[in-house]
Amino acid sequence: SIILHDCPVDKKDRYFTITDHKKLIALDKRWPQLKLDYFSGINDQDLWRHEFQKHGSCGIKRYKQTAYFDLAMKLKDKFDLLKILRNNGINPGSTYHLKNIESAIMTVSGKIPSLKCIEKPPGNV
Repeated sequence: SIILHDCPVDKKDRYFTITDHKKLIALDKRWPQLKLDYFSGINDQDLWRHEFQKHGSCGIKRYKQTAYFDLAMKLKDKFDLLKILRNNGINPGSTYHLKNIESAIMTVSGKIPSLKCIEKPPGNV
């Protein structure tokens, strides 16, 4: 399995603003920038920039930025995690046992997922 996480950000591996209108619409549909309104998200692209630099820039010598986002959208279409969880009776806003969440994901992956909780400081959501 391949894991891309916490790539060392190199100034040479800079993010190129996405200008292709069709790609922007497709990307926003699958990976919305929830902290910004639609137009600010499309113009600023802060989330996509951050995610590419943190997870996608590791392979920049082999794959272009467009390949990273194309793969992200393809995987989202193939493995819609929220849909998978909902189909297994797990909905946002409720509490579930880890085993139930793992079982739901295993229905499509065939593998036990590696999940971890991230605790946020009080007052942060």
